[in-house]
Amino acid sequence: MNAYPPHVFPLSRRQLLQAGLTLALAACQAPEPLLRIGSNGWPGYLFIAWAADSYALSSKQVRLLRISSATSSLRALSAGMLDGACLTLDEVISALAEGIPLKVIAVLDVSHGGDVVLGRGEIRSLGQLAGRRIGVEASAVGAVMLDAMLQRAGLSRAQVIPVPVLLDQHEAAFASGSIDALVTMEPQASRLRLRGAHTLFSSADIPGRIVDVLAVREEVLGVARQGLQALVDSHFAMLDKFASQRSEAYAYMAAQMGVSHAELTPIFAGLRLPGRQENLRWLGGKLDDEARNLANVMSRAGLLPRPVQLGRLAVPDFVEGGR
Repeated sequence: MNAYPPHVFPLSRRQLLQAGLTLALAACQAPEPLLRIGSNGWPGYLFIAWAADSYALSSKQVRLLRISSATSSLRALSAGMLDGACLTLDEVISALAEGIPLKVIAVLDVSHGGDVVLGRGEIRSLGQLAGRRIGVEASAVGAVMLDAMLQRAGLSRAQVIPVPVLLDQHEAAFASGSIDALVTMEPQASRLRLRGAHTLFSSADIPGRIVDVLAVREEVLGVARQGLQALVDSHFAMLDKFASQRSEAYAYMAAQMGVSHAELTPIFAGLRLPGRQENLRWLGGKLDDEARNLANVMSRAGLLPRPVQLGRLAVPDFVEGGR
């Protein structure tokens, strides 16, 4: 009598061994680690935040941590508390100089007027800045803007008086008259224009120099590829939604930044938001060229503690993978 129920047949020894090996291999494949990504409230970073808050980005793959400043993000990256962060390209270079091994997997935005030099009172041209006090934050973006503006004006750094001013003090310093011009950014720039400030120079005059990126620690590239792909894909998905559902996007962005809808228009007018194809051009070599130029500016301004070996920063795999 057949000891097996109908349609059930005994496995051979070879089949049993193969089945056991398959199960063993499956058990050995550890799940991908949860990615911890830091971000602040800069508008170009908010598309990933929007994806996380609207559940377009799975919290089982990526935990987005809201961090107050880029300095805090860099400290967390150094301590191993973050796997990646939304950073300016100069911040990536600073991290590399500190020994934090980062790679750039996407370009989030390019400043195209969002960073400006404003003149106060009668100062309406770059030629009037000789001997004047110029407020500027002690950051690489501030150094890049000041350096480029002085080149355009035909002035040396010795011919102006740089005054260190923190970002949250820009409006007060301008209003007090303690400075004659100011290197600043949105939304502060729009508010200062309403008070009579004049735009003398902007990042639109140096296209491609101020870039915001998504950077991750090099070691996560090989262990969390699905999570990284989901992270990059979510950014581009929300860019598409921003174009097609502007009212919903503005409602979210305004709430996150604490500004009115009217203030959002000049903020986003000063940003380029590269899609996949433009990202591939950046990650195909343009980003590495800009990084080398930026590192030279930072070195001249004394913003790097030691020389930095950049190597190849850009990793286009995840932008390519979602096509």
